[in-house]
Amino acid sequence: MFKNQNGFTVVELMVTIAVASILLTIGVPSLVSVYEGVRVNNNIEKIHNIIAFARNQAISYGATVNICPFASETSCGTTTDWSNGIRVFINNADGDHELRVIDSFHSQDVVKGSASMVSFTAEGMVNAGSGNIIYCPGGKNADSKSVNVSSSGLISYGTDALSCS
Repeated sequence: MFKNQNGFTVVELMVTIAVASILLTIGVPSLVSVYEGVRVNNNIEKIHNIIAFARNQAISYGATVNICPFASETSCGTTTDWSNGIRVFINNADGDHELRVIDSFHSQDVVKGSASMVSFTAEGMVNAGSGNIIYCPGGKNADSKSVNVSSSGLISYGTDALSCS
């Protein structure tokens, strides 16, 4: 007598693997674009929030608060490349005191600012560095998002698809 054996035949297994590979070939590229979209939205919100934090701290402390691209030195340099992170610090009689830092962004992303620093006065006005910071995921201008900082201290989300070069 034949016993009924459970399991898959080689043909069934090969068909299943073929169908799975076709679905993965079609699906993975779209997942990469979804991942980049989520990453750019999260990071542009993070940039917006740290700029708003800096403005609020300037008003609260009644002192000048600076935002710079992250670097090893304590003062702002001349670079407009913000890809290595963002540093917020306050200037007072004791010197510079770091308030908050964002570590570097994704290694393939480009973050450019129109200025090398943003500085808020005690009244919340921009002392230096009004303009925008643009975040380009994977260096793609078409998927970029930006944050605008006006000279009056207004912080808003800017135009999409700006150039990071």
